[in-house]
Amino acid sequence: MNNLSLIQWSAAVTGLLFWCAFGGICGSFINVLVYRLPLGLNVVTPPSACPACGTKLAWYDNIPVLGWIMLRGRCRYCRTPISAEYPIVEFITALIFGGMWAVWFMHPSLVDLIGIRQFIWRPDFAVEGIWRMWPMFLVMLALTGSLIAATLIDARTFTIPLIVPWFATAVGLIVHPLHAAWIQNSGGMALAAHSWTIPFRPGGGVGLAIGGALGVVLSIVMLRWRVIPQSFEDYPEWEAKALETQAGASACPDSGGGQAVRPGNSPSFKTVMTRTILLTGPAIALMFAGFTFGLPRGQALGWMTTGAGVGLICGLILRRMAPDQPAADGQSEEPIWSHYPHTRREIWKEVLFCLPCCLLAAVGWWLTRPAGLLGTATADAPLWLHALSGALLGYLVGGGIVWVFRIGGSLALGKEAMGLGDVHLMAAVGACLGWIDPLLAFFTAPFLGIGWAVLSVLFRQVFHRKGTALPYGPHLATATMMVILLKPAFEQALSTILTRSVNIP
Repeated sequence: MNNLSLIQWSAAVTGLLFWCAFGGICGSFINVLVYRLPLGLNVVTPPSACPACGTKLAWYDNIPVLGWIMLRGRCRYCRTPISAEYPIVEFITALIFGGMWAVWFMHPSLVDLIGIRQFIWRPDFAVEGIWRMWPMFLVMLALTGSLIAATLIDARTFTIPLIVPWFATAVGLIVHPLHAAWIQNSGGMALAAHSWTIPFRPGGGVGLAIGGALGVVLSIVMLRWRVIPQSFEDYPEWEAKALETQAGASACPDSGGGQAVRPGNSPSFKTVMTRTILLTGPAIALMFAGFTFGLPRGQALGWMTTGAGVGLICGLILRRMAPDQPAADGQSEEPIWSHYPHTRREIWKEVLFCLPCCLLAAVGWWLTRPAGLLGTATADAPLWLHALSGALLGYLVGGGIVWVFRIGGSLALGKEAMGLGDVHLMAAVGACLGWIDPLLAFFTAPFLGIGWAVLSVLFRQVFHRKGTALPYGPHLATATMMVILLKPAFEQALSTILTRSVNIP
């Protein structure tokens, strides 16, 4: 190995170690979010301390992974065991961050040595190099960290603190236009096949995205001024009364009542699989039916999307046919939120919230379409405006598709079909990745749902499954990571479906 090769390999490995270490640090902060956000605690102060004895931890106790190993999994001061989840999350985050760097930007690359062809698996924008694409890489890392945090919290609590997807959304909406302005001033995307790192639709797409975003802002302002009502505003009061009723029922077993998550028998394999297949089976079946019908007509993707959408609505309706899993004392094992009695009333308030967005998006498209009043101006718009519109369009499409099924499913079921956190999560995915990737992730998630249901029942002692409610956020997050890391496989699948070459930004 000559001196030049040695220097190149040293720089490449140093970069790999840096991004792995950065991932471990981010994983440590994710652990803080996972612990504190569900409890309503500040994520910055006070400093980390042992939950058992309250002693403030020294900096060397907080070294990702290594700190846990040096402490042998116990608190230095009171010897209370420290959950292995902490180093596992740190290690996985470090592995993902380092792996993304190795596959996308590392040169010379270690992945080539183990038989992974780097040029096949890296995204289109990565050919421009890390020195020009580091802002986009940071967007990807911010989204990945947010997805990991949302997955862990949602799997435990059936909720996603909105600050988590809001962070990723802000990063996407701020970085994309600034990065695009810099790249345009330095000559544009010279090597990549696309004009920008995420897809955008010139002309009417610019007006649709900006108009829809203005509609969201208008709805938020009207919500703050109480012009339109807040959905589920009375839920905390209802939950408090329900828990009070449960407490009374626990004291007097003969009185019946409570409906919170309770200890008891885990649901049977038959119960979980029946409810899971009822929910996701129609979507998968009609997706393939749509492909079969649309392929000879040259409209395979459109019919697949329509079939999957109709199937999800049918699945939400069929899902209601399966009764709740009873506990040993006859009370419900399902989470307490699933018994809220006014879901349909509250969902109509969310429909009202969405109306300004839909209306202004239509007006924006009409004004900026090729034949519209502003059509010529938007066709010649600078790259930064196209990048901003691509992020806004992704935000609207990613959040909108989940909200459509949340509204339709909740009206059909009479209970929340999908959480509002899922809406914000996929909106964040769209803001960072554009409008195509959240669609791919959304229609991949049902397959993951069935697989997870099988695993969670077969290994119920590991997953500690209670009831049959399924947090959908982890499936959406996992599907998104699959789209990010395995996009060439999705492109190949779409190329086969559409019978033409597909290259997604």
